[in-house]
Amino acid sequence: MDVIAQLQTTLVKETIGEDATESEIQHALAILRSAHQIYADDEEFQNLSLYVRHNRARLGHLKLANQAPDVQLLDLNNHFHSLLSHCHSPHRPLLIIAGSYT
Repeated sequence: MDVIAQLQTTLVKETIGEDATESEIQHALAILRSAHQIYADDEEFQNLSLYVRHNRARLGHLKLANQAPDVQLLDLNNHFHSLLSHCHSPHRPLLIIAGSYT
């Protein structure tokens, strides 16, 4: 990810100028990184990027206070474990934070 961040920063600096302030650079990076949401209804934009075009992410149907679904998780040793098997008490709140790093 550091390589991508550096490429994006270089692109922004070349586009808005080497004399841009850090605040301007960060603002431009935020726009660049969220363009797929800003231009969600722009068909031409949606077809430019493979990441955007083949994004399988969706909102889903879970709502606040829904019971968490039990899913199988794969550990670093290629063994599956039940998500809910890691919960110690069914009467305690469960917060799941998930993401992906590529």
